[in-house]
Amino acid sequence: MKIKDLVIPSHNLALINTASCTPSQNLFNAFFVPFRQLVFSNINIHAPDYPHIDFDLIRPQLSPILATLSDKQTAELRALGVGSGSISAAAWNKDPERNALMSLLWHYPHFGNLICNVHPLAKIAVLSAEIHLGQRISTANFVHAKQFIDEISRKRWTREQEKNEQQSGVSNLGGISELLLALALEELIDETNFFRTGNPKVQSYGDFVLMCLPNNLWLSVKSNFARERLLASGYTTDILGVGFFTSFEEFVSPAKIRNFQRVGFLAMYLPEIPISESQVRDNTNTYQQIVDHYSGQDKIPCNINGSPFLRPLSQLHEDLQKLLAVEKLANRNTFDL
Repeated sequence: MKIKDLVIPSHNLALINTASCTPSQNLFNAFFVPFRQLVFSNINIHAPDYPHIDFDLIRPQLSPILATLSDKQTAELRALGVGSGSISAAAWNKDPERNALMSLLWHYPHFGNLICNVHPLAKIAVLSAEIHLGQRISTANFVHAKQFIDEISRKRWTREQEKNEQQSGVSNLGGISELLLALALEELIDETNFFRTGNPKVQSYGDFVLMCLPNNLWLSVKSNFARERLLASGYTTDILGVGFFTSFEEFVSPAKIRNFQRVGFLAMYLPEIPISESQVRDNTNTYQQIVDHYSGQDKIPCNINGSPFLRPLSQLHEDLQKLLAVEKLANRNTFDL
């Protein structure tokens, strides 16, 4: 089945994504088969756009399916989790229908771009984007993947979001940005010289760290806006700001640039393709807006090393690769950035 440029597999297809765990045949028949059929019955191949399957409408039809599951089957479904880790009983009971949807979308990510009025988990949104792009997220396409995910997100709500949905959306936005960047930098991450920070005691410093002298180089990943949250990452250490920022005004104030540099930022990496709806409409992007702003005025600000402080996001991989090419830590330093 094909909706515009989105190809949906046959309704009798076996589970697609079983990376985490494979369900028993009983659970497959009792949950995945009827839920998958429910989604298929709501697909409109003549829909002018997607997403178009309203979760608010299929939620009541999902409840009877969940009611048929035994306690053992429900426990198995929770244990399957979404990607990694099980769903706690407390989290499940808080919203079983939404958790059930996430489980279905994790195993059938092709449906991820069809459902509206719900926020898919970050890993599902990224996996669905990979299917749409027809290739794994990499350095070459991660910005375009973000652009596609944002486009779908803008169309995903046909009603005003509730407060908890708004909060979930903000959290998802940050998770998607970090996950996309992790995939884009995957080939560089060796868990020794360059790794993703998982220790909550130091996570406030940044999301990734590259071993360097005179200070380790931290990467702070933010989503669409910098604001004070990016400044909070700096602790007079060496740090890079990385994000899919949509407001160039956040990076043209001399006072803000000075504040970023005071807490240790060596560079800000900004997207050079349209991200926001207005940028798509005007055929511009945050980095180009920065270039246009400084055109005919002072040059783009430099960091303490005399290099450009504001850089295109696509340059990040090259800059990090240059540092990691220096194998001996004693010779690897942030003065080259």
